[in-house]
Amino acid sequence: MIALLRSDVYRVLHSRWIWVVLALVTFLTFAPALMMRWTSMGPVAFDSLTGSALSLGGTEILAAVMAAIVCCDRTDIGFGRSVLSSLSRGGRMTWFAEKCAFSVLLAAVTLAVALVLGLLAVPLSGVPVLAPEPAWQVVVWFDCNWLVSSTYAVLTVLVAHLTRSEGVTLGFAVLASTGLLEGGIVVGIDALCYLAGGSFLDFSSAVAPWLPAQAVGAISEGAAALLSADNATHLAPAVRVLIVCPPTIAATVAADALLVSRRDVA
Repeated sequence: MIALLRSDVYRVLHSRWIWVVLALVTFLTFAPALMMRWTSMGPVAFDSLTGSALSLGGTEILAAVMAAIVCCDRTDIGFGRSVLSSLSRGGRMTWFAEKCAFSVLLAAVTLAVALVLGLLAVPLSGVPVLAPEPAWQVVVWFDCNWLVSSTYAVLTVLVAHLTRSEGVTLGFAVLASTGLLEGGIVVGIDALCYLAGGSFLDFSSAVAPWLPAQAVGAISEGAAALLSADNATHLAPAVRVLIVCPPTIAATVAADALLVSRRDVA
């Protein structure tokens, strides 16, 4: 497993797309801060860190898309098939599980880089930060963001291994991480329930608060919203993330390692 992780790290660091991603994240972080300084805006106070300069709502999309790129890299030359054909049953299980583990680690590194860039952008903007959250709240906010991003990333890895199609994998990564796929499935089930004689919004009102896409909204609002239990479920979004995301990640990794690895490598 460690050797495989080191191989993927080397491959990613020596690819061009990772540096394009880093440049894009840097630009999207610093450009608004520089605009605030250069345009001489009136007094603006960030009442928190996680709800303003460090609101990283796009990291879920980024984590899923990067997972798709890692899994689909060099598939056109049969790289994955040639590796898998030389491995034993146990080796193939490890290979599939490692791709999930690497996507989780890549999501964590991406969030850490974005967090550091966001912290650097705060003084660059020239506006004060009033009443920032305690460190433990920032840690909780970061961990929840990581868990949600990792959920989308490992699901993308599973789709990549199931379909072996770059187009399908990238499409799934974007649709899933933006919440469009979850929303479409929920609305579809609601419509079926309505046709069966039920109420149109019964299913969505019960299920929607537990979807990762709902947690993304709270993450983008900051740690205060993520830790608030003032909602229909009377559970903080952070608690719902802990209930839903780790089991989903574990089940996805297990399905990838135990089931997908049984497929023919051809």
